[in-house]
Amino acid sequence: MRAAALILLAVASASAAPVVTGFERFHAAAPTAEGGRLLYNELGCVNCHGGDTGLPAQRGPALATVSQRAQGEWLRKFIADPQSVHPGAVMPQVLTKADERTLVAIEHYLASLGPRTKVKPADIRHVNASRGSGLYHSLGCVACHAPDKAFVPDGGAPKDSEFTHASVPFPDLRAKYSLESLSAFLQDPLKVRPDGRMPRIAMENQDAIDIAGHLLAFEGSDGRVGPWVTPATVDRELAITGRKAVIAARCAACHELPKDAAATPVALGRKEGGCLDSAHAKGPRYALTDAQRSSLKLFLAARDKAADPKLAADLTLQALNCVACHERDGKGGPDGARKAFFEGDHNLGDTGRYPPPLTGVGGKLRPEWLAKVLDGENRVRPYLRTRMPVYGKATDGLARLLGVADARPALKFEGGDDSAGRKLLGTEGGAGCITCHRWGDRPSLGIQGPDISNMAARLQEGWLRDYLINPAGYRPGTLMPSFWPGGKSFNPAILGGDTDRQIAAIFKFAESANGEPEGFPKNRNGEFEIVPKDRPVVQRAFMEDVGVRAILVGFPTGVHLAYDGEKGGPARAWKGRFFDAYLTWFSRFPIFEKPLGAQVVNWPKSSGRFLGYRLDSKGNPTFIAEQAGVRVEETFEGVGEGLRRTVVWKPTPDFAPVIHHPAGLEFAENPGSAAGRRVFTYLWK
Repeated sequence: MRAAALILLAVASASAAPVVTGFERFHAAAPTAEGGRLLYNELGCVNCHGGDTGLPAQRGPALATVSQRAQGEWLRKFIADPQSVHPGAVMPQVLTKADERTLVAIEHYLASLGPRTKVKPADIRHVNASRGSGLYHSLGCVACHAPDKAFVPDGGAPKDSEFTHASVPFPDLRAKYSLESLSAFLQDPLKVRPDGRMPRIAMENQDAIDIAGHLLAFEGSDGRVGPWVTPATVDRELAITGRKAVIAARCAACHELPKDAAATPVALGRKEGGCLDSAHAKGPRYALTDAQRSSLKLFLAARDKAADPKLAADLTLQALNCVACHERDGKGGPDGARKAFFEGDHNLGDTGRYPPPLTGVGGKLRPEWLAKVLDGENRVRPYLRTRMPVYGKATDGLARLLGVADARPALKFEGGDDSAGRKLLGTEGGAGCITCHRWGDRPSLGIQGPDISNMAARLQEGWLRDYLINPAGYRPGTLMPSFWPGGKSFNPAILGGDTDRQIAAIFKFAESANGEPEGFPKNRNGEFEIVPKDRPVVQRAFMEDVGVRAILVGFPTGVHLAYDGEKGGPARAWKGRFFDAYLTWFSRFPIFEKPLGAQVVNWPKSSGRFLGYRLDSKGNPTFIAEQAGVRVEETFEGVGEGLRRTVVWKPTPDFAPVIHHPAGLEFAENPGSAAGRRVFTYLWK
């Protein structure tokens, strides 16, 4: 049954047309010259006919070692008609007459290119295909390829209707590879395909073996039982014949081959017929869809027009399929079905599971930092189980290109008060950033958000300023609040409440690497009860009857609130002591906590969508949620023996927010209520 599921997975995208996922997702619905530019590059047209697409080269895999990777029978069938054994392949049919002797001759020629010494076999004594299935579905493979229908993620099996973008199709893997050759390929695909369309994901040798075992439906646990890939014993006469066939087919236009097999460029003198016609007599045959053919014609009509940096950057991200995991300008990211396979820290909400947006990333990250990210370094989100892949030389100029495409007005922080930055980042009168963010090797006091000790080396000043003022503007639904809402400081006592000076001070302190923010506990044992004194205290936690995204607010007046950061709405309130944060801060496996106080009341479950929150100058929170597509804001303030709740929305004739109240508690609607605004006071006796 498992093998049948994998065979279904391999051929699910069967189609005579080549599959270029970026085109299918973003351009197929309405043919465009931009989509044609992407196809002209990704189908290898540019390799034969020349031109500058502005995109990284897409050439074929290395042929010198193909006889060590692929079974001979599969290889001959693929050369004769790629689509017959690998539906969706971007390689066209290049042989108009593919008799068996010619195919065998080509196989011998390719085998003659391989290493003279026998390759030492990998150690594949242990194979765990079940473990490989888990890795395949969690490391990021299914962002591009189809999930196995037999695998059910923790969130439940996705519906077929939720798969809205094309998967990169597999060939018949069992006919092509051995366990040994597939695991070697998976560990470093760039050795075979240096142009990066199949990137390298960091993994151990055993990981690659187990994933290969899963993909091949390998039975048993000892990989030494075979089958093996056995290259042909080269017949010199056949190899000479094969070389002639390879030269005639112009294989060197896309593949690296010896100089004596080089292919000369072919002038492109027309916009009709030729390769665009699937039935043409000579040259490569592509079974193009109408949308693909129309897009190519549109591009060819204007191919002398260079791509501007923004277009080149966007099409590069589509060519490499970065947008399978990342959003950019509101497009891309995993479809509804694939979201279930992204794993991470659920305490961080969606930001703890999905890779960050690429919107404006060239104006967000410093070029030298971004270049290292693309090279597989500078990881700041270790909680994401999906691993950022490496695309090799395909991304050599991408950091620079994104920097030009996403350039923003330059901002350079002048000065910066180091000591003020230390306080602002800490919990002793500051914004409490270390409650949610790591600082170097110091875990945060609560949920483990990205390390912010490297912000000066990582982020551009202008982006940082805009983000701190409005985090939700960059990533809607983020748990990161604004401490400078509307550009106004939350704390007028530090640097006179000057927003720019405060943000510059934070940046300066991170840049100086002069110690750590205030508030990390010196004594890590015992209880850590939070006692609100001069202003409200906000703390995220697991809370019983609220969930893993509870946002707790302790008020100095002695009545406290737990807000549901999942659905958006008040969930619980109590009177007395606020919260003991010891387990939340220091336990690796936090439990669902209970309030320290008494007289606990609960609201009915909310059904909206949480969008974020901000704090005013006194520390009072305003929570933002969406109901029926309408933005609703709720501000909570502590009053004597109770809470004041102000609900605000844009009044319309056909909308009124659902406002629940906790059972068993006295409340009154204040005179300040009006159209689009209602004010309530809840009192504890």
